[in-house]
Amino acid sequence: MTEYVLAHGVSDLSLRPVAQALGVTHATLLRHFSSKEELIMSVVDKIRTDLAGRLTGDEELRAANSAAELVRALWPRLCEPREQRQFLLLFEMVGYNGWKPEGDRGSARSLVGDWLDILVGRLMQDGWPSKDASALATLLLAQVRGLQLDLLVSGDRPRVDRALEFSLRLLERPAVRDTPGSHG
Repeated sequence: MTEYVLAHGVSDLSLRPVAQALGVTHATLLRHFSSKEELIMSVVDKIRTDLAGRLTGDEELRAANSAAELVRALWPRLCEPREQRQFLLLFEMVGYNGWKPEGDRGSARSLVGDWLDILVGRLMQDGWPSKDASALATLLLAQVRGLQLDLLVSGDRPRVDRALEFSLRLLERPAVRDTPGSHG
């Protein structure tokens, strides 16, 4: 089901073709999901938990010594076409009939919260105060998503990679940035 939604998007999603692709009846699918929106939120939750599992299970990502190293290690993976589908889905969901705050949007909101928790924790390990780490994590998450959108639209990977690398240099530890003679 997740693969189907990632391949076909949400704007024209209909439960009957999903059921057919899964090899079940429409009625069977409706027993599991009362609506298209519930199915979409289930897919979002699956994507979120899969990503969390990869972040905690990947040795290279766990070995990152800083937030910048973590993002540097994660970025090439996020740029793989198979992974970019998740960004496409997110962007499509935001545009899908507007992002409606009513209803069960916990899974969708957790797409932001999960990333922020990981980034804030890493930034605090890097020496950033909690308040600054939260603001910086928000900025970094928005930047990664914005650069993904830019990459999806332009296809200019070298330019987008340079922009990401430039921004990651701004994540130097506060003690390093505030030393005499620094530009911080």
